[in-house]
Amino acid sequence: MTEPTTPTTIEAAYPDEHTPAKRTPEEHARLLAQHNSYPPFWLTPTITLGPWFPSDRETLVEYLNDVRVHSYLCGPPFPYTLQDADTWLGMKVDRMTEKGTPLDFCFRDMARGGKAIGSIAVSNQSDDVLTGDDTGYWLAPEYHGQGLMSKALRLLLHRVSMVEVGKRKFNAHAFHGNYASRRIMEKVGFVVQEGEGWERKIVKNGKEISMWVLRLYVTDEDVEKWEDVQEAEPLPSLLLK
Repeated sequence: MTEPTTPTTIEAAYPDEHTPAKRTPEEHARLLAQHNSYPPFWLTPTITLGPWFPSDRETLVEYLNDVRVHSYLCGPPFPYTLQDADTWLGMKVDRMTEKGTPLDFCFRDMARGGKAIGSIAVSNQSDDVLTGDDTGYWLAPEYHGQGLMSKALRLLLHRVSMVEVGKRKFNAHAFHGNYASRRIMEKVGFVVQEGEGWERKIVKNGKEISMWVLRLYVTDEDVEKWEDVQEAEPLPSLLLK
């Protein structure tokens, strides 16, 4: 088990700050098409989990300016602008696995015309990098309490990070008092790290906020026995659209 670091202030951002790779226009177009064509997964008869699109910019602005969402995230600028959304959405090609699987996924309510209602991201970083967040998520407040996030987290940790990338160690944070987020991670096996040396803090809106550190360690045997998430049957009326 990795030894805890000394107390520190974490400089974290959500969405991730990332320097785009230098690519030719042709290579970027190929990767973008690969990203955008990734098949969505039906979490419920009306909710899918799939790639983000440039057309989601206004929804990002809507929800990331909602204090009920923003208050529990480490990093997005506030107020959140269309330019912020365009910048983040433009980085999706650089947030893919080598096989072309997105690392940032969008929840969509297909009964509302495919409106984006939340985000979940997993990591492809080395197991040696356990300082930031290997998972991050938010969901529109009106969809809380439906089990969507824990189902999505279990799905993506297994299919993407564990099976495709080969990760076995995960690090995450939740603000002290955000028991809903803590419970979501605990449901899939994360454990709160307690005791001396595990203190983490960030500065948000000029205030220092304490954070829980959560860790998940799995073996190859754990991955093989991981409970698979079954895809839901979509409403027939939604398949006709």
